[in-house]
Amino acid sequence: MSPILILQTGSVETEISARHGDYDAWFLDALPDGHRRCTVLRPFAGEALPPPASLDAYGGVLLTGSRLSVRDDQPWMASLGQWAVRAAAHKPVLGVCFGHQLIGEALGGRVEKNPAGREAGTISVTLTDAGRADPLFQDLPWDIAVQSAHSDVLVRPPPGAVRLAGNRNTTWQAYAWGPRLRAVQFHPELRPEVCRDVFAGRGWDHPVSASEHGRQLLESWDQNWVRC
Repeated sequence: MSPILILQTGSVETEISARHGDYDAWFLDALPDGHRRCTVLRPFAGEALPPPASLDAYGGVLLTGSRLSVRDDQPWMASLGQWAVRAAAHKPVLGVCFGHQLIGEALGGRVEKNPAGREAGTISVTLTDAGRADPLFQDLPWDIAVQSAHSDVLVRPPPGAVRLAGNRNTTWQAYAWGPRLRAVQFHPELRPEVCRDVFAGRGWDHPVSASEHGRQLLESWDQNWVRC
């Protein structure tokens, strides 16, 4: 069974992690057999990454979300984004939320505060024709329901990226770059009860539904890239 390298890019509030675990734990719970086959590294805490060309032990790489903003411009951020792009030459890479934005900047895009405002809760995202044909969205409908929690977006897409999904709030909800790199702005790993507690702690009032397609997307990434 191919293991997955999870790169955690920040930590949630203490009261949330005490109840639901941190960003890495959400993926360990959501990925197929995640607790048995994932390794977690925390570059935001100074943990060293393996050279991108020496990832033979892993079937894929995943970058998590974060409370941090790409616009914080911390030194490790640009390094991690560039590392992820180089890693995609060798292994499948999936960027989620902050990871989606970080990789987007490393590829030449630009991240800023969303002019349309914060997007949070259970949202509807529409696939493009390219998204409908992409294995990441295998067997999913044109309009998918997913969990979201972000204020920054790609205001300028990376050159060469293919838009896979979007909605009125966020045009670049998902993109592909090359055969192995995929990125999504939403949170396919988030369970509704985690969303509700995060939002309550932050004083956000956004509707959350249990009906969504996030885990099916993670299963498709695992099946069509990691285990291939």
